[in-house]
Amino acid sequence: MSETPPRSLNPSPHGDAPLRSIRVRILDRDYPLRVAPADEAYTLHLAKYVDGRLRQIRSGIPHQPDLTHAIIGTLEMAEELFAARAEIDQLRARVEVEAKDLSKRLDEALRRPTSGDGATTPSPE
Repeated sequence: MSETPPRSLNPSPHGDAPLRSIRVRILDRDYPLRVAPADEAYTLHLAKYVDGRLRQIRSGIPHQPDLTHAIIGTLEMAEELFAARAEIDQLRARVEVEAKDLSKRLDEALRRPTSGDGATTPSPE
């Protein structure tokens, strides 16, 4: 499935844009939705993704009702979301530590005396 840039559907970033009625099909059921015209393609992309995930679950446990497939799929996607958020938090923390370290090193380098030719004098370590 091709990647589509992230976009929030609620609230619409398009403010007071007139809403358009569309239908998405998930697990053989149509769902009417109203979206801003700029959100239509992204909403259809999301629905296709959700439908595909739920169909995978349904194929693994076909004897269960579709509501069970939907609940399991929702839990799986929520788990992925939470894991992605945790990873982002860890990356932000690492970037913050690295930025502080680089800032400290830059400050130290700028405080070092320079020799007459403009070169910095190495600090004893």
